[in-house]
Amino acid sequence: MVRAVIADDSAVMRETLGKILEDGGIDVVGRAKNGVEAIEMIAQMEPDVATIDIQMPGLTGHEVIDRVMAENPTPMLVISSQTTRNADATFEALEAGAVDFIAKPSGDNSVDIWSQQDQIVDRVRAVADADVSGIDADPGRSERHTQPTVDAEDEFPNDPTLVIGASTGGPRVVERVLSDLPERAEFRILVVQHMADHYTKRFAKRLDERTAYEIREATDGDTIGPGEGVLAKGGYHLDVTRASGGRITVANDDGPKRHNVRPAIDVTMEATARRVSGNLVGVILTGMGADGAAGLESIKEAGGKAIVQDEATSRVYGMPKVAANRVDVDMVLPGERIAEGITNAFKGWSA
Repeated sequence: MVRAVIADDSAVMRETLGKILEDGGIDVVGRAKNGVEAIEMIAQMEPDVATIDIQMPGLTGHEVIDRVMAENPTPMLVISSQTTRNADATFEALEAGAVDFIAKPSGDNSVDIWSQQDQIVDRVRAVADADVSGIDADPGRSERHTQPTVDAEDEFPNDPTLVIGASTGGPRVVERVLSDLPERAEFRILVVQHMADHYTKRFAKRLDERTAYEIREATDGDTIGPGEGVLAKGGYHLDVTRASGGRITVANDDGPKRHNVRPAIDVTMEATARRVSGNLVGVILTGMGADGAAGLESIKEAGGKAIVQDEATSRVYGMPKVAANRVDVDMVLPGERIAEGITNAFKGWSA
């Protein structure tokens, strides 16, 4: 049985989360009302997973994650209120080592959080399975990041198109990959990260600030040209409706969920494979479930190339495993070499 510690300064939220997890077959072994208690309980109870509120008295969630990852690495799921300040803090917590996050309703609205019961239980179980050994902070573009070698004579095809899909544990590796891509390649980039609506705009802004590419949250009818990228808007599939004149036109599609998610990676990859001919690479990164396998298969059938993250560096080896088993992938690579693999896949491709 998965063993969990809950850390939240709201007594109502501690009680509600505890009931949700216990009803889902998870053993709640501790409930902490502040950051100091959280660190003590995690050290004492050695749970499989801890849920951490961002704003707590004593020590913030970010400080708790820093301490726990330094002293007793434990998979952690951030519980974050949907505010701009907390959105920034959430991404900082992921940098510090948290595996994933879920949105917390405003105040003590236990009715709203009960409506997310299945999602919360599934997410806690997925995070509990995450490998956090050897994880350190990865603040996007830094001196430790080295872009793939691109010689002056290296040729890139016309209109190279890159589609990246990620889920649990994905934000930091997506950031790493995009920050390591060579600017001169001028890729057209589509990113699908399983993430709630409130957070995708902030994540897109973060990617734009930390990469050489112009990245923005997708809008209906937006077009993407060389050196540009869009991130699927939370709550909408990212559809590709046209590819012409060196630009890709996208649409926000509120159609049925696939794999119980929206945006779904499969939707974007399949649409891209239909609209973009050649010079196309699909990448599946860490995440639970099977989203992306069918889409990656479509990219291969359209003459594109397929890359998946390896098991050793995937926080949750679900989506990459299914894709690697189902698709004749071209490369299986650790997270820190995905950008290199993408670059090499496009080098020398016929224009």
